[in-house]
Amino acid sequence: MSVSAIGVSPPRPAASLRGLRLTGSLLGLAILSAAALRFGFRPAGWDTVWAALTAYDPDDAGHIVIRSMRLPRLAGAVLAGAALGISGALIQGMTRNPLADPGLLGINGGAALGVVICILGFGITDPAAFVWVALGGALAASVAVFLLGGGSGASPLRLVLAGAALSALILALTRALLLVSSQTLDIYRFWVLGGFDGIVPATLVALLPFLALGAGLAAVAAAGLNALLLGEDTARGLGVRTGLARATAGSAIVLLCGTTVAMAGPIAFAGLIVPHLARWAAGPDMRWTLAFSAVFGPLLLVAADLAGRLPLFGGNMQAGVMTALIGGPVLIWMVRRNGVRSL
Repeated sequence: MSVSAIGVSPPRPAASLRGLRLTGSLLGLAILSAAALRFGFRPAGWDTVWAALTAYDPDDAGHIVIRSMRLPRLAGAVLAGAALGISGALIQGMTRNPLADPGLLGINGGAALGVVICILGFGITDPAAFVWVALGGALAASVAVFLLGGGSGASPLRLVLAGAALSALILALTRALLLVSSQTLDIYRFWVLGGFDGIVPATLVALLPFLALGAGLAAVAAAGLNALLLGEDTARGLGVRTGLARATAGSAIVLLCGTTVAMAGPIAFAGLIVPHLARWAAGPDMRWTLAFSAVFGPLLLVAADLAGRLPLFGGNMQAGVMTALIGGPVLIWMVRRNGVRSL
């Protein structure tokens, strides 16, 4: 499917309208975050939530649930959502492909293979221990795709082809290893759904520097990607070092996606739909697109995680499943309204 076949040139909202939309989105995120702290298997009153945050009592069961379980879970959803949103926007901008998402560059596949090797080869079954092997697998796969695609001189088409080929190879290896051990399959299939169960503050603190570095590189790459969206020759004519711009964006993608997969598993769909919503709200400027993606991503993941805790879905549905259930209809609605923007 060609890009032009599914979209139109994005409009440029007025600066005041963009600011209003961004402020409203931040307000919505604050409301959702408060709801995520209050509601769960054991709902708490607003006074309990406030007291747990401002006057923590270690002997109060309600305070313990909010501080030790819901708050780290919320922080994980916010960080993962921002990282997936930003990385999705970078991938679509770098490849000039509105259908691209983090799975395209082999990141999810590399992380999954790392986890399977960890379980099968070393007998490790603690999900907390998966973090670093998943991060290592995601980084290795991403770097391999980047090098196979031509390194800093890679074209969008070569990157996509290299990512698709390596992802298929990794998927085949992963499935072959899973067939060897049913115990490995049982552990792996829970992780691969993607979610924020069991996230502890120590994990978030350890991964935060990777996310911060990735976000910083994304901000640096934004101007170069803006020029690249005008075309390779035009970007060079404007004095942009296209290889360096892609290398910077690629490094940011590796850090943001790899860290998120390591923390919460391969959450699909967020990296695909969030950039489309961001371009609808912000227009084609990558700097604004990244800013909106950093807010819309947490909105989607916090909403998905909260919805998964409703009795309607059994009270413990993984956020990775709920993301597709919520995001799928939204993307279909956008396509039917011709709202998916071209790049």
